[in-house]
Amino acid sequence: MEENFNPVARTRANYYTPGSPVQFVCVELLKGDISGEHAVCLTFKNISRVTLTALEIHFKCKGVDGVVLCEDQFEYRDIQVKPGELFGMDDAVFITSKAITSVDVSLRNVYNGKRVVHLDGIKRVRLPAPRRLSPELQKALEARMNRTGLKYQPQVFENGWYCACGAFHPKEEDTVYCSECGCDRILLQNALNTLLQPEKSHPEQAVMDTPIASKGEPTRIAGAAPLREEPTRVAGFQSGGPSLTPPLEGGGDTRVVPVGGRKSPVSQEAAGGTRVVPAAARRPQPVQDQPEDEEYEDEGDSVAEALIRWVPPITAIICAAVALCGFVYYQFML
Repeated sequence: MEENFNPVARTRANYYTPGSPVQFVCVELLKGDISGEHAVCLTFKNISRVTLTALEIHFKCKGVDGVVLCEDQFEYRDIQVKPGELFGMDDAVFITSKAITSVDVSLRNVYNGKRVVHLDGIKRVRLPAPRRLSPELQKALEARMNRTGLKYQPQVFENGWYCACGAFHPKEEDTVYCSECGCDRILLQNALNTLLQPEKSHPEQAVMDTPIASKGEPTRIAGAAPLREEPTRVAGFQSGGPSLTPPLEGGGDTRVVPVGGRKSPVSQEAAGGTRVVPAAARRPQPVQDQPEDEEYEDEGDSVAEALIRWVPPITAIICAAVALCGFVYYQFML
């Protein structure tokens, strides 16, 4: 049985697994146009340099008041996901008629042919929330970059970086282009710095003011705090049915989600190529006056004053001595 499911809400993952070749990107809630049931779809991205063939995860869906509606394993088998590609968004991991408020996802095993990477023992790391830009600065940045949806400050962390579109790119991805909005990280940060230049007192300038230790890249923030086992929230769902908050971030196209078999292979029409984000350019710091420079200027002024005072009389004495020598020579020697 197949049914058209329409996107209702989408929220990004607020944690990641260090060293994993797969990144959990977001969770999306869809609603069937016939049954009215809710389907949960998870989106992942291959951030490695090899083609992935399978992924095993553990997920937990919670309803109102934190009641666990479902806790189970899910397998994405017989897939061919190339580096930078997204997958999983066309497979429903759970379908229910009840309201869902949060989804927790843990990566278990990632396969590349016969090779497997075990992720069970790796502790997930919580991501800090991205910082929103002011509406005026957002419009100016979107106009300068000729893109929409750039509503966050680009930030560089020890374990990755945020794009202005809100996408997080872990250091394992090793890229300077945002795979979601296509922005160049350096150009994006330079554009934002230019917009902030006349507003030196702007509070959002603080993210660019801290120097970093290597590669001349802008602001680095110390490592994120460990995950407290708080699942990714799906905001805006109540017992009366899902609302439209948060708004959809990738368009609202109707999709057909397989609901007949639990562990069905993922669709190979995974949307989007590689995307990644700009880093911030350091703003030049004002040069402070140094006492040594002031002393040097005072000494120079005193020397100039002495020269102005003594050069004319010394010159006159030398000229007189030369004239006297010439007069004596012509009078007594010739």
